[in-house]
Amino acid sequence: MYTSASTNVKTNVINNIMLNMSAYMGRATLDILQRVLEEQFVFLNMEQITTLPAEIDRSTEEKNRYLVELFKVKKRNLSKRTMEQYMRAVTSLITVIDKPLTDIDEVDIDYYLRWYEQRNVKNNKGKNQASTCNNERRFLSAFYTWLRKEKFVAGNPVEAIEPFRETRKPIDYFRPVQMEELRDGCRTARERALIEVLRSTGARVGEITEINVTDVEWQTGDILIRGEKGGRYRTIYLDESARYYLQKYISERRDSGEALFVGCRAPHNRMQSGGIRAILKTIAKRVGMKCRVYPHKMRKTLGMNLKNSGIDIGTIQEVLGHASPAVTSRYYAESTPDTLRSVRRRAAA
Repeated sequence: MYTSASTNVKTNVINNIMLNMSAYMGRATLDILQRVLEEQFVFLNMEQITTLPAEIDRSTEEKNRYLVELFKVKKRNLSKRTMEQYMRAVTSLITVIDKPLTDIDEVDIDYYLRWYEQRNVKNNKGKNQASTCNNERRFLSAFYTWLRKEKFVAGNPVEAIEPFRETRKPIDYFRPVQMEELRDGCRTARERALIEVLRSTGARVGEITEINVTDVEWQTGDILIRGEKGGRYRTIYLDESARYYLQKYISERRDSGEALFVGCRAPHNRMQSGGIRAILKTIAKRVGMKCRVYPHKMRKTLGMNLKNSGIDIGTIQEVLGHASPAVTSRYYAESTPDTLRSVRRRAAA
């Protein structure tokens, strides 16, 4: 058991019970257990036994393991991908900075982020981009914000470190001719259905993998999904073309799996994000495409198509499921060559 001197005794006891029981309970049962414990403890007075040391001296590894496992339990409602990103960043931090997480300060964070920027240079892969480093900074900041709220640390040391300066690049999206190249490269009903579903919905690849066949409202093309970021529900849309190719793919399947997209070989498990990325790369290689091809580019393409069609930022935000209009504006508020050409054509008419 690892306790924090800055959290009260009841909180420490609840945390340790939750952590120990997490090995035997699912997420829903843990939610119930936490509510029951809080209800039972709220009117109970508890004191730390003072005849023994208030905090047993534990190794750095043991302290860090406790905090990481407790984070997993307390933040159990995060998406699998988000949790993996947080855990990868925190694990990397404690590998480079061999200190208890609660003792790491802004100097350590600054050193780590500079190391992270240069980590691939020795392999002749160049420095990590500023955006990649800023993502790492955000993951660590979110973890330390949780530590602060749980009173394991007094402040968030990541906040003292300025983000890396990012150079804005034009949005990477598929032009119409490139979309036709991708369609030409499809060899199976599954490949074509995947292309059309990604194109029409603009959903994140991790959101696509979670959809079941029964989630599709075939008359309208609506699919209610739980967003990969933030866990908010939103409706994505399959147009008629996407529905046609998706139904064609489903009608050819001989498995009984519930997932919208499954593997070709038995036992036909639910397709994962890596599998979808691999399929798109295979299609692109068949037709010799020179541009980068990846699932998220379909999402950017939908956003740019909406932008170039004169759709307002607020609607684009709703379609893409951005939590904040600032995120949408960051990418889609500025005029593009296509929109400027359209304006000039209308002005000349």
